[in-house]
Amino acid sequence: MSNRLDHEYVASDKVGAVEQHGIDPIPIADRHGSPFELFKLWVGANVNYVVIVTGAFALSVGVTFSQAIIAIITGNLIGCLMVGLTSIQGPKTGTSGMMTSRVSFGQLGSVLPKVVNVVSALSWFSINSIVATEALEELFKLAGFGGHGAVWVALALVLAAELLIAIYGHATIIAAEGLIAVVLAALFFGLALFVVPHVPMHQLLTFNNHQGSFSAWLVAVGIIASYPIGWTNFASDYSRYFPPGMSWKKIALSAGLGQFVSLALCEVIGVVFAIAVGGNLGNDPVSALGQFLPTWFMVPLLMAVIFGGVAANVPNGYTASLGLLALRLPMSRLVSLAVIAFFTVLVRVAVVYYGAFFDVYQNFLNYMVFWTGPWAAIIIVDYFLRDGVYNSADMMKWGSGRYWYQSGIFWPGVIAFSVGIVMSLVFSNSSTYASPLMVNVLGWGDLSVEAGIISAGLVYWAMARSYIKAAVYAKAHA
Repeated sequence: MSNRLDHEYVASDKVGAVEQHGIDPIPIADRHGSPFELFKLWVGANVNYVVIVTGAFALSVGVTFSQAIIAIITGNLIGCLMVGLTSIQGPKTGTSGMMTSRVSFGQLGSVLPKVVNVVSALSWFSINSIVATEALEELFKLAGFGGHGAVWVALALVLAAELLIAIYGHATIIAAEGLIAVVLAALFFGLALFVVPHVPMHQLLTFNNHQGSFSAWLVAVGIIASYPIGWTNFASDYSRYFPPGMSWKKIALSAGLGQFVSLALCEVIGVVFAIAVGGNLGNDPVSALGQFLPTWFMVPLLMAVIFGGVAANVPNGYTASLGLLALRLPMSRLVSLAVIAFFTVLVRVAVVYYGAFFDVYQNFLNYMVFWTGPWAAIIIVDYFLRDGVYNSADMMKWGSGRYWYQSGIFWPGVIAFSVGIVMSLVFSNSSTYASPLMVNVLGWGDLSVEAGIISAGLVYWAMARSYIKAAVYAKAHA
């Protein structure tokens, strides 16, 4: 009991009770948990149909089956490593990932990444809600209930489930994700058993053989990597309750491995599923399920799609609420969740009447790459430059303290972030943005993920190293 592994022993973060902490640093007395919680969390949050669609989306850029599999492994190694390394700040700071931005960017300078983070979390929440809603609509159709009324009833029910768990907060989310992960893994494995017999081995080995190229493979790697990297700004939100002395290596391994296992398996299913239906799941990917599945299995699988969307979305809603608080907006966490629900309804209206889901999701993944990779690189480099030493009290201040820097801005972080975004754009060759360099000069591939991460990390290391080392030395010898 000395390790405080059970949430029931911590009154402020108890399963089935509303969490008492917001973005304030978690007191040492309330610290508890084990790294394995992160493994369960990331498996539960990523065994879902959106991830299957991501695998299919990577295939659609023109790669072969073997190239798609290698892209899934490579892209997830990159992205899940970043998720693992952006989880290690939580125990040291005791607060959310976006609040940690104040250290690397300054209190005022961190406003920009915080705003983008909130938009990112809201977008993830809306996208997963759309897939869960479409699955519930399919269930309604099987029961004879259709039309626009079914759309809004489905959305209301999905939102209610997502927000209810998010309201209860950290401990309930961890417990729910672990339970859901087991059920979803079994049902999606069943999906694979139904789909694989419809795809002969020669069809897998010959798919896109006339198109596959190294250039297309690089694009696929970027697509795959962008999904886990999109979670990096959330990662510390779920490790902040751990004791500060917990091994950063165990934390990084548990978070990264949990996400890698779930993403890789679901995306491989997505590749096989996409080949079975001709290479593309279309703009209503849920309806494609009916091509291979008997009705008796459709019902539990649609339930899995719904619960998978809810499981993925609860962390999104929780993080978005913390992000709104980090912007110093005058609202409680409950009010922030209401704002999130309203935003999701607006997005759902736009997709139903004006857009196509697959196109919306594709553009969203591409936009995510431009900023999340650079942000994560800066946060990770900063951690190791500081040897994991933070002052949580100063992180919560505004207008004073060691993280106010020069008029609220830490220029190495702001400049490195800007350079990373620019380099991501310069080396981008996606449907969202294709730079003149990649199209007219190099003429191949997409290196936006790699360019953004490497450039931002190197610039921050070069500009911040002497300042941070001097500050850490001065504190150690004060």
